[in-house]
Amino acid sequence: MFENIDELIEVNVNLLYTSKSQYMMRINFKDEFGFNLKNSKAFADVLVEKGIIVLESKQGFRCDLTELGKQIHEKGGWKKYMRTVEPVAKYKAMASIDSQVQKIEQSFKQRLMLASIIILVLCFFITLITVEIFHK
Repeated sequence: MFENIDELIEVNVNLLYTSKSQYMMRINFKDEFGFNLKNSKAFADVLVEKGIIVLESKQGFRCDLTELGKQIHEKGGWKKYMRTVEPVAKYKAMASIDSQVQKIEQSFKQRLMLASIIILVLCFFITLITVEIFHK
C-alpha cells in the first residue's frame, strides 16, 4: 500500500500535533516531500487502526489526534516509538510463551503425581491379594 508508511506517519503526526487544535482534514495529509497524499482515506484508516487518530463519524474527513498520537509526538515521534514498542512487544510475547510453558509443566507434574498415586494404590492391592493367596 504505502512503501514508506513510517515516514508518512512521522510527518503527519507532526502536522496534526502542531496544528492549532490538533486536528486536520484528511485531504491535507502530506507525503515526505510536502505534497498532498494521493490516497488519504486509506492512510487515515491506517492511522485509525494504529490508534493515532479518530475520524469524524459522519463524513470521515476530520481527523483528531488521540492521546496516543500526542504521546508519540511528545516522546520523539513515530520512529522512536516504534523502536521502543517492538522490543516491548517481543518481550511480552516471550513472557506469554514462558507462562504457557509453566502451565504445561504444572499440568504435567499434576498428571505425574496422579499416576504415581494410582500405581501406589494398585501395588498395595496387589500386595494384599498376593499375601492372601500365599496365606491359604
